[in-house]
Amino acid sequence: MFKKTRNRIMFTNMLMVSSVVLIVFAVIFITSYTQVQNENLVKLMVDSPAHAQIHLSSGIMVRDDNPVMIEQWFNPERSGQWISGVHRIAPSHISPGAGVSFSVLIDPETNVLEVDSFLNLPLETFIHITQSAVENTRNTAIVSVEGRTWQFMSFPVRIVTQASITVTSDAEVVTNLSYDEGYNFIRFLDVTESHQMLRSLALTLTGAFLAVLAVFFFISRFFAGQAVKPMEEAWEKQRRFITDASHELKTPLSVINANCGVLYSNIDEPMKEQVRWIDSISRATDRMTGLVGSLLSLANIEDNKQKLHKQTFNLSDELNATVIEMETVANEKEIQIIREIEPNITTENDKDQILKIIDILLENAVKYTPLGGTITASLTKEKRRIICTVRNTGEGISREELPNIFDRFYRGDPARSSENTGYGLGLSIAKAISTQLGAKLTAESTPGEYTEFKLLLNE
Repeated sequence: MFKKTRNRIMFTNMLMVSSVVLIVFAVIFITSYTQVQNENLVKLMVDSPAHAQIHLSSGIMVRDDNPVMIEQWFNPERSGQWISGVHRIAPSHISPGAGVSFSVLIDPETNVLEVDSFLNLPLETFIHITQSAVENTRNTAIVSVEGRTWQFMSFPVRIVTQASITVTSDAEVVTNLSYDEGYNFIRFLDVTESHQMLRSLALTLTGAFLAVLAVFFFISRFFAGQAVKPMEEAWEKQRRFITDASHELKTPLSVINANCGVLYSNIDEPMKEQVRWIDSISRATDRMTGLVGSLLSLANIEDNKQKLHKQTFNLSDELNATVIEMETVANEKEIQIIREIEPNITTENDKDQILKIIDILLENAVKYTPLGGTITASLTKEKRRIICTVRNTGEGISREELPNIFDRFYRGDPARSSENTGYGLGLSIAKAISTQLGAKLTAESTPGEYTEFKLLLNE
């Protein structure tokens, strides 16, 4: 049951963390991808003749139907070379900020007319790259040729076949335009490195994501185990409580049942002959009544159903009186009780509940102090803290048993506990009362020497 609970906690934690990490890494990658793409698009747009008209013979470009004289983009008269009918010219308008790029002009039949490039590549490579781009129907896309990745952008242009130039005092004006349509200007940008960077980023983020999940798996497993541990302990305490309570109730019930059987079998005998069986039933009933009463008292304290009645009282006097009452019982075992009580220590608290804790601690000390042993009851004040201590000599409590002594029905070593009567609830009740009062009850022991209980109270 607890293993399934732990696994559910782990699964929930892993799902939440993996979702958050995945979103963060996705945002990082998408942001980087968008930034790289925007930078590439900016480089592709540098000096791009979007929807322009080009006059090949006179170097006239017309933008938005506003003809102006500019430096020639593609002009067969410029220095260059003809290879297989294609004029490759020296670059004249590719800006340095455009990155590793080149431009081509193609006719309506997708034939390459001119190549403008800084790159020292064979013309066949330019044509191959251009053909790959032409096969793609989109205006901008990515093609891979000979191990390199190119992003391109295509711009439709109109080639001016005829134009008249009128010279005025202010400027030269181009008029009477005639042109052919269907031409395209394509700008190519080498994006191999940027795409490799994006792939590396994707691999890095994927590896980091898996590493984070692996690390958090073990962290989540640890904390899930820690979260389930209190439930396991509570379940174990509940199981042990039921077992111990059943055992404590079983003995008096068995006695009652056996004595009732004897009474039924001797029904004809006089009453005075049956008194001993009735007395045994009465003692068993009293034991059951005491056990049930202790359990109800403990339950009320733990559920905070027991109201506190705070008052200011002299704790030194009350402790002295309680110890004197206990000396009668201690003398029967030849136990000496030493009082080390500072006078006139007062506190504002529930007197009955505090004295109940002290009674339990003193009774427990008398019960487990050997013949001729010593009990020391002390009361001191340090600043605003009152310390009440009950210390007894004896076998002590082992380090393994010490954390469990405040558990219900816990009696430590069965061999020692069998020598003493009781329900094993006294220290549990004392601990519960101290918690309700806002006090602190602790225990320490050295096996073979002593056991000490310390009650810390606010003034």
